[in-house]
Amino acid sequence: MKPSVSLVLGFSCYLLASSTAFSAPDKVYKWTDEKGQVHYSERPPLGTQAEAIKPETGHSEPVNYSLAVDDKAKEEKKAEAEKTSLKDPERCKSARQNLDTLKTYARIRIKGDDGEYRYLTPDEKQQKTNEATKAVEESCE
Repeated sequence: MKPSVSLVLGFSCYLLASSTAFSAPDKVYKWTDEKGQVHYSERPPLGTQAEAIKPETGHSEPVNYSLAVDDKAKEEKKAEAEKTSLKDPERCKSARQNLDTLKTYARIRIKGDDGEYRYLTPDEKQQKTNEATKAVEESCE
């Protein structure tokens, strides 16, 4: 089955149009109007002084793909940095207070999403105790 001439011609026009429609212009003109507002255009304005700018495309910084960093070492450094950043005396004090409250009092009231106060269930209290214990381990030295 031979493709028709109109089909080939139509496809060629489509490719040509799509390749030029998304390309950056060679020059961009920049000017300031009488109100002090800066404008940019592909064509210079009539009767106004405009500066021709050549657009730059590509990477903002050179990329060096030859330097491969060991991912495991990178992750270990990140984990160590997170550990040291969590060692905060203020956070440690707050976490210990929360844990003491959870262990000391039998019934603990919290404010719900609807703004009403309610008591924690035993399961919720256990979950909060586990979270507070973990926070103490992470925050305190």
